[in-house]
Amino acid sequence: MSLMANCSNDYPSTDVYYADVPSDLVLVIGLCIGSVLMVVCIAIFVEEIVFIRRHYCDNVSTGRKMLVILGLFPVICTTRMVSLFVPTSNVLQNLLSSCYVAVCIYTFVSMTISFYGGSEKMISILSKDKISISTMPCCCCLCCVLKPITMTMTSLRTFELLAMQVMFIRPLLLWIAAELWTDGQYESTLDFKKSYIYITILSAISTMTSVYGMIVIFRASRLQLSHFSLGFKFVPLQSAIILDVFQSLVFNFLADHDIPGCLNSFGPRLRASNFNNLLLVLESFILCLIARKGYRIVPSKYVMDTETTESDSKKYHDNNTANSVEF
Repeated sequence: MSLMANCSNDYPSTDVYYADVPSDLVLVIGLCIGSVLMVVCIAIFVEEIVFIRRHYCDNVSTGRKMLVILGLFPVICTTRMVSLFVPTSNVLQNLLSSCYVAVCIYTFVSMTISFYGGSEKMISILSKDKISISTMPCCCCLCCVLKPITMTMTSLRTFELLAMQVMFIRPLLLWIAAELWTDGQYESTLDFKKSYIYITILSAISTMTSVYGMIVIFRASRLQLSHFSLGFKFVPLQSAIILDVFQSLVFNFLADHDIPGCLNSFGPRLRASNFNNLLLVLESFILCLIARKGYRIVPSKYVMDTETTESDSKKYHDNNTANSVEF
């Protein structure tokens, strides 16, 4: 990789960084816009806290799970803006945001089960249906091998564990990455002689497996829980996960090919990271607005009654669809 004499792929200290920031007009504009979007995103989250505490006061546990998921977007905005203002903290901020993403995946599964009124109630309702397990991102090509199954407590626990494992595996991998980075042994290059690519592959596999468990439960529940606007709750989370994991890979690939080019002392690695972070702030803000709409549709009941039969479930679904109110 040929770089200019005054151009380095190392993340500069803040005194060196801010000396050259005025020469990068795109970065200056991005920092201003990103800061505004971050503040607005945090303000929206505060407003969502007030809303959910007011309308889910009888179901505090479900409300807390919603707030954990809604907190993902200000967390991404904040960590990415910190990375933009302090480039040397990029690895640490990636660790923090990735850990939070991992928590949100399992929280969504737990929240979905809460909407049913618990695991046993969920099984009693879904046991009459066949659940497709040949779905993205892991098993969409195995539709001829993986036949639809009947949801049982064992299969539900399996999908829960698939969603849960990322909370332990991905933070562990990123902690190893942070330790290697402090020792100068962790470079974001797609080189099979470097540790970065192996940690990234293992992290991606863990994330995709977790997302698979989440998607199976979502697809099994989206009709039964349509009055909870489950799709509006799922799409922003899924999009944030995909962008968080795979967008950085794209920019790292571009940086390996000196795209974008050097600008003063800003090397391709730093500039690619900055563009990635700016895009994540913008994308998270848009997803925040979509999620806000989805989480402001409140059914007249929060969970299904424990004595609901299959026909009662349909009646519950129809009544709540009619009585759902958007605030």
